[in-house]
Amino acid sequence: MKSDATGWSLASAWAAVRKFWIVIIGMAVIGGGIGYGISAATTPQYQSTATLYFAMNQGTTGTDLNQGSTYTQSQMLSFAQLATSSRVLTPVIDDLDLGTTPKELARNIAITIPPDTTILQVAVTSTGGKRAAEIANATSEELTKAVEAVVAKSVDGKPTIVPSVIDKAVVPQFQSSPNKSKDAALAAVLGLVLGILVAFIATMADTKVRNEAALARVTDLPYLGSITRTKRGTEAGLIVVREPRSHVAEDFRRVQSALAFANVDGQSRRLLITSASPAEGKSTFSANLALTLADLGERTLLIDADLRRPRAGEIFGLDSAVGLTSVVLGSVDLSEAVIPWRESGPNLLLSGEVPPNSASVLTSHAFADVLADASAHHDVVVIDSPPVLTVADTNLVAPLVDGVVIVVDASRTSRPQLAATIRTLEGAGASIIGIVLNKVRLARGRTTYYTQEKSSGSA
Repeated sequence: MKSDATGWSLASAWAAVRKFWIVIIGMAVIGGGIGYGISAATTPQYQSTATLYFAMNQGTTGTDLNQGSTYTQSQMLSFAQLATSSRVLTPVIDDLDLGTTPKELARNIAITIPPDTTILQVAVTSTGGKRAAEIANATSEELTKAVEAVVAKSVDGKPTIVPSVIDKAVVPQFQSSPNKSKDAALAAVLGLVLGILVAFIATMADTKVRNEAALARVTDLPYLGSITRTKRGTEAGLIVVREPRSHVAEDFRRVQSALAFANVDGQSRRLLITSASPAEGKSTFSANLALTLADLGERTLLIDADLRRPRAGEIFGLDSAVGLTSVVLGSVDLSEAVIPWRESGPNLLLSGEVPPNSASVLTSHAFADVLADASAHHDVVVIDSPPVLTVADTNLVAPLVDGVVIVVDASRTSRPQLAATIRTLEGAGASIIGIVLNKVRLARGRTTYYTQEKSSGSA
């Protein structure tokens, strides 16, 4: 028995992406669409920038100029603060009739100073390109006046630092934000990442035994094959007779071939078919396996030992009033209770009347004698038994057979359920031959060239 908690690998991650690729791509497309829609609904913003240069207004020697440049650089942060002060912005608001306050206007102005320079840039963002350029130019002009008024004066009364506008703000041709294509691309990437995350979470949360890889995470027991599920709303029934060239009929032949290599001693083989829980298709599997074995020339007997909910009679369309319980109780002989099904079909030993206590029937010496007598007259005895995790009947019969086949519904059986089933059977002394995955989805690209059916069924 393997531990169910196995680590992720690149192969498992890639398998998750392949399985949920539609979800991943869909979330990426939806994310990109949402990002573009939000961006398109956002009010466009335009940015315009004016550039000023600050120079020392005195000094003639190289030393004086160098000291003046250093002094000017030291004042640049002060000038940046001055640019967004009410002293500068109030006249701008009045001149342009903006109808706002200096504090609110300052939020739309970004002042930058390139390192080791005496250059100051006034970038203004507004809903209109023309208005952004007007505010940037007006702010740079008012900043020039304010600097000349507040800086130290020389002996002749002139300002020691003189600002000048070297680049006026111009009306921008394109909006600065939002960037629709960039926003859509970023939202699409986010959607893609979320889609991959959803795929990984869904894969980790999915504990179903859907394929051979999931089966390998639970056990090292042999994988005998898979049975493809039928179309929605279609009962499988005796599908190997109804559709002998279908995918399902081929699936049963592959399982029969795998069983032929199973290590079962003796000429007579007693195969017990069971499952973890009800409605996993074990009874239909047993019936079709018996038909497949009989079709290959094996003298086959199908015994319906599911005395809780017998289904073999229903599947074959026969009355189950006389059968296994009748023989065990001594009402009829085995030869009288066995029903031949068609000329080349298997023999059937149906359930008989459902007893009040099936365990007493299955643990009786008479039942063991029935199995021994049936094995003496048949090459293969296929026994349909109840689900392991529902009742204890299967554990009682398991020691009497040569091997057990576990049928797993790929669409509903969980890994913990399968692990518990295997532990229970091994604890009862059963020899488990292998596992069959039932109701498996038809793989993409699986050819229908040699079959009559374009869609296949399951047991």
